[in-house]
Amino acid sequence: MTTLDLKKLTSCGSDWELNQYKILIKIKEWLLNFRKNKLFPSIEEAIQLNLALEDLLRENIECKLWFDNEIRGRKINERVIVYEKAHQIGNQLDKLLNFIDWALQLNRPVLEEGRIIKNFVEENLSIKRISRVEKNYHGKGYFSLPDNKNEVLNIYLYEIIWDWSQENLYQRINSRLVRSVPQQVIHNPVEELILNFITYSQDLQEPVAYVFETDLDFPYKETIFPIAEEKLLKHLSS
Repeated sequence: MTTLDLKKLTSCGSDWELNQYKILIKIKEWLLNFRKNKLFPSIEEAIQLNLALEDLLRENIECKLWFDNEIRGRKINERVIVYEKAHQIGNQLDKLLNFIDWALQLNRPVLEEGRIIKNFVEENLSIKRISRVEKNYHGKGYFSLPDNKNEVLNIYLYEIIWDWSQENLYQRINSRLVRSVPQQVIHNPVEELILNFITYSQDLQEPVAYVFETDLDFPYKETIFPIAEEKLLKHLSS
Protein backbone atom coordinates (compact mmCIF):
# COMPACT_ATOMS: atom_id res chain seq x y z
CA MET A 1 0.00 0.00 0.00
CA THR A 2 1.19 3.50 -0.74
CA THR A 3 2.20 5.96 1.96
CA LEU A 4 -0.62 7.97 3.50
CA ASP A 5 -1.14 11.43 2.03
CA LEU A 6 -2.05 13.37 5.15
CA LYS A 7 -2.62 16.57 3.21
CA LYS A 8 -5.43 14.93 1.24
CA LEU A 9 -6.81 13.16 4.29
CA THR A 10 -7.20 16.44 6.18
CA SER A 11 -8.22 18.73 3.33
CA CYS A 12 -11.35 20.87 3.50
CA GLY A 13 -14.50 18.93 2.65
CA SER A 14 -12.89 15.54 3.26
CA ASP A 15 -14.93 12.37 3.61
CA TRP A 16 -13.98 11.70 7.22
CA GLU A 17 -15.41 8.16 7.30
CA LEU A 18 -13.40 7.22 4.20
CA ASN A 19 -10.29 8.83 5.68
CA GLN A 20 -10.72 6.85 8.89
CA TYR A 21 -10.97 3.68 6.83
CA LYS A 22 -7.70 4.52 5.04
CA ILE A 23 -5.94 5.12 8.36
CA LEU A 24 -7.31 1.86 9.78
CA ILE A 25 -6.11 -0.13 6.77
CA LYS A 26 -2.64 1.36 6.99
CA ILE A 27 -2.32 0.74 10.72
CA LYS A 28 -3.53 -2.82 10.24
CA GLU A 29 -0.74 -3.25 7.66
CA TRP A 30 1.88 -1.90 10.08
CA LEU A 31 0.73 -4.14 12.92
CA LEU A 32 0.74 -7.18 10.62
CA ASN A 33 4.35 -6.42 9.70
CA PHE A 34 5.26 -6.08 13.38
CA ARG A 35 3.69 -9.49 14.07
CA LYS A 36 6.22 -10.83 11.55
CA ASN A 37 9.01 -8.83 13.25
CA LYS A 38 9.32 -6.63 10.16
CA LEU A 39 10.01 -3.14 11.48
CA PHE A 40 10.93 -1.08 8.44
CA PRO A 41 9.53 0.87 6.72
CA SER A 42 6.40 0.53 8.90
CA ILE A 43 7.91 2.07 12.03
CA GLU A 44 9.25 5.04 10.07
CA GLU A 45 5.85 5.60 8.45
CA ALA A 46 4.09 5.44 11.83
CA ILE A 47 6.55 7.93 13.33
CA GLN A 48 6.17 10.32 10.39
CA LEU A 49 2.37 10.08 10.64
CA ASN A 50 2.53 10.92 14.34
CA LEU A 51 4.81 13.92 13.80
CA ALA A 52 2.62 15.26 10.98
CA LEU A 53 -0.55 14.81 13.05
CA GLU A 54 0.97 16.62 16.02
CA ASP A 55 2.01 19.52 13.77
CA LEU A 56 -1.50 19.70 12.33
CA LEU A 57 -3.02 19.59 15.80
CA ARG A 58 -0.92 22.53 17.00
CA GLU A 59 -1.68 24.58 13.89
CA ASN A 60 -5.41 23.97 13.97
CA ILE A 61 -5.81 24.47 17.71
CA GLU A 62 -4.31 27.93 17.22
CA CYS A 63 -6.65 28.47 14.28
CA LYS A 64 -9.67 27.37 16.33
CA LEU A 65 -8.75 29.67 19.22
CA TRP A 66 -8.44 32.60 16.83
CA PHE A 67 -11.72 31.66 15.15
CA ASP A 68 -13.60 31.41 18.45
CA ASN A 69 -12.24 34.73 19.67
CA GLU A 70 -12.39 36.77 16.47
CA ILE A 71 -15.36 35.35 14.58
CA ARG A 72 -17.77 33.58 16.88
CA GLY A 73 -17.23 36.18 19.58
CA ARG A 74 -18.57 38.98 17.41
CA LYS A 75 -22.21 39.86 16.97
CA ILE A 76 -22.73 38.43 13.52
CA ASN A 77 -26.27 37.14 13.92
CA GLU A 78 -27.51 40.18 12.01
CA ARG A 79 -25.78 38.85 8.91
CA VAL A 80 -27.26 35.42 8.25
CA ILE A 81 -24.87 34.62 5.40
CA VAL A 82 -21.81 35.42 7.47
CA TYR A 83 -23.15 33.43 10.40
CA GLU A 84 -23.81 30.35 8.27
CA LYS A 85 -20.33 30.55 6.78
CA ALA A 86 -18.76 30.89 10.20
CA HIS A 87 -20.83 27.97 11.43
CA GLN A 88 -19.62 25.80 8.53
CA ILE A 89 -15.98 26.72 9.15
CA GLY A 90 -16.36 25.99 12.86
CA ASN A 91 -17.86 22.57 12.15
CA GLN A 92 -15.05 21.71 9.72
CA LEU A 93 -12.46 22.69 12.30
CA ASP A 94 -14.16 20.55 14.93
CA LYS A 95 -14.28 17.55 12.57
CA LEU A 96 -10.63 18.00 11.66
CA LEU A 97 -9.52 18.22 15.29
CA ASN A 98 -11.60 15.16 16.21
CA PHE A 99 -10.09 13.25 13.28
CA ILE A 100 -6.54 14.18 14.28
CA ASP A 101 -7.13 13.19 17.91
CA TRP A 102 -8.67 9.88 16.82
CA ALA A 103 -5.73 9.09 14.51
CA LEU A 104 -3.17 9.95 17.20
CA GLN A 105 -4.90 7.66 19.70
CA LEU A 106 -5.06 4.86 17.14
CA ASN A 107 -1.39 5.20 16.21
CA ARG A 108 -0.09 5.24 19.79
CA PRO A 109 -0.14 1.42 20.31
CA VAL A 110 1.59 1.00 16.94
CA LEU A 111 4.46 3.23 18.04
CA GLU A 112 4.70 1.40 21.36
CA GLU A 113 4.81 -2.06 19.76
CA GLY A 114 7.41 -0.90 17.25
CA ARG A 115 9.51 0.60 20.04
CA ILE A 116 9.41 -2.66 22.02
CA ILE A 117 10.58 -4.72 19.04
CA LYS A 118 13.30 -2.22 18.16
CA ASN A 119 14.61 -2.09 21.73
CA PHE A 120 14.68 -5.88 21.88
CA VAL A 121 16.72 -6.11 18.67
CA GLU A 122 19.12 -3.37 19.79
CA GLU A 123 19.71 -5.15 23.11
CA ASN A 124 20.49 -8.39 21.29
CA LEU A 125 22.73 -6.85 18.63
CA SER A 126 26.26 -6.11 19.85
CA ILE A 127 28.96 -4.14 18.05
CA LYS A 128 32.71 -4.03 18.59
CA ARG A 129 35.68 -2.52 16.81
CA ILE A 130 38.30 -5.05 15.70
CA SER A 131 40.72 -2.77 13.85
CA ARG A 132 43.68 -1.01 15.47
CA VAL A 133 42.61 2.35 14.12
CA GLU A 134 39.62 4.12 15.64
CA LYS A 135 38.89 6.81 13.08
CA ASN A 136 37.29 6.41 9.67
CA TYR A 137 39.35 6.92 6.54
CA HIS A 138 37.49 9.76 4.82
CA GLY A 139 34.36 8.60 6.65
CA LYS A 140 34.66 5.05 5.29
CA GLY A 141 35.10 1.67 6.92
CA TYR A 142 33.87 -1.92 7.05
CA PHE A 143 31.40 -3.85 9.16
CA SER A 144 30.14 -7.41 9.18
CA LEU A 145 26.60 -8.45 10.04
CA PRO A 146 25.19 -12.00 10.27
CA ASP A 147 22.00 -12.87 8.42
CA ASN A 148 21.02 -15.85 10.55
CA LYS A 149 17.79 -16.52 8.69
CA ASN A 150 19.72 -17.10 5.46
CA GLU A 151 22.85 -18.40 7.24
CA VAL A 152 25.32 -15.97 5.69
CA LEU A 153 27.77 -13.40 7.01
CA ASN A 154 27.61 -10.13 5.08
CA ILE A 155 30.51 -7.69 4.85
CA TYR A 156 29.79 -4.06 4.00
CA LEU A 157 31.81 -1.03 3.02
CA TYR A 158 30.16 1.94 4.69
CA GLU A 159 30.51 5.68 4.22
CA ILE A 160 29.38 8.47 6.54
CA ILE A 161 27.83 11.30 4.54
CA TRP A 162 26.99 14.80 5.73
CA ASP A 163 23.71 16.16 4.41
CA TRP A 164 21.25 19.00 4.92
CA SER A 165 17.63 18.79 6.02
CA GLN A 166 15.60 21.95 6.59
CA GLU A 167 18.80 23.96 7.09
CA ASN A 168 20.13 21.45 9.64
CA LEU A 169 23.34 19.51 9.03
CA TYR A 170 23.11 15.81 9.85
CA GLN A 171 24.95 12.54 9.26
CA ARG A 172 23.65 9.53 7.39
CA ILE A 173 25.23 6.20 6.54
CA ASN A 174 25.47 4.58 3.11
CA SER A 175 26.43 0.88 3.05
CA ARG A 176 27.44 -1.30 0.11
CA LEU A 177 27.57 -5.10 0.28
CA VAL A 178 31.04 -6.29 -0.77
CA ARG A 179 31.06 -9.94 0.29
CA SER A 180 28.68 -12.64 1.52
CA VAL A 181 30.14 -15.73 3.18
CA PRO A 182 28.06 -18.84 3.99
CA GLN A 183 28.20 -19.41 7.73
CA GLN A 184 28.88 -23.13 7.36
CA VAL A 185 32.27 -22.47 5.70
CA ILE A 186 33.44 -20.12 8.46
CA HIS A 187 35.73 -22.12 10.75
CA ASN A 188 37.91 -19.35 12.13
CA PRO A 189 36.73 -16.48 14.34
CA VAL A 190 34.76 -13.83 12.47
CA GLU A 191 37.25 -11.18 13.59
CA GLU A 192 40.05 -13.04 11.82
CA LEU A 193 37.97 -13.45 8.68
CA ILE A 194 37.16 -9.73 8.50
CA LEU A 195 40.72 -8.61 9.19
CA ASN A 196 42.05 -10.95 6.50
CA PHE A 197 39.48 -9.63 4.08
CA ILE A 198 40.30 -5.96 4.60
CA THR A 199 44.06 -6.69 4.59
CA TYR A 200 43.80 -7.83 0.99
CA SER A 201 41.23 -5.22 0.01
CA GLN A 202 42.69 -2.34 -1.99
CA ASP A 203 39.74 0.02 -1.45
CA LEU A 204 41.01 1.58 1.78
CA GLN A 205 44.34 1.83 3.56
CA GLU A 206 44.21 0.51 7.14
CA PRO A 207 40.45 1.05 7.53
CA VAL A 208 38.40 0.92 10.70
CA ALA A 209 36.35 -2.26 10.99
CA TYR A 210 33.44 -3.36 13.17
CA VAL A 211 31.79 -6.70 13.83
CA PHE A 212 28.12 -7.11 14.74
CA GLU A 213 27.01 -10.19 16.64
CA THR A 214 23.48 -11.49 17.21
CA ASP A 215 21.64 -14.77 17.63
CA LEU A 216 18.38 -13.34 16.30
CA ASP A 217 16.94 -14.67 13.06
CA PHE A 218 14.54 -11.76 12.50
CA PRO A 219 13.89 -10.54 8.93
CA TYR A 220 17.19 -9.13 7.72
CA LYS A 221 16.23 -6.42 5.25
CA GLU A 222 13.27 -5.09 7.25
CA THR A 223 14.75 -5.27 10.76
CA ILE A 224 18.31 -6.46 11.42
CA PHE A 225 20.14 -4.46 8.75
CA PRO A 226 18.49 -1.03 9.25
CA ILE A 227 18.86 -1.26 13.04
CA ALA A 228 22.53 -2.25 12.65
CA GLU A 229 23.16 0.75 10.39
CA GLU A 230 21.45 3.05 12.88
CA LYS A 231 23.41 1.58 15.78
CA LEU A 232 26.73 1.96 13.93
CA LEU A 233 25.95 5.58 13.06
CA LYS A 234 25.16 6.35 16.72
CA HIS A 235 28.37 4.61 17.80
CA LEU A 236 30.47 6.61 15.34
CA SER A 237 28.79 9.86 16.36
CA SER A 238 29.29 9.36 20.10
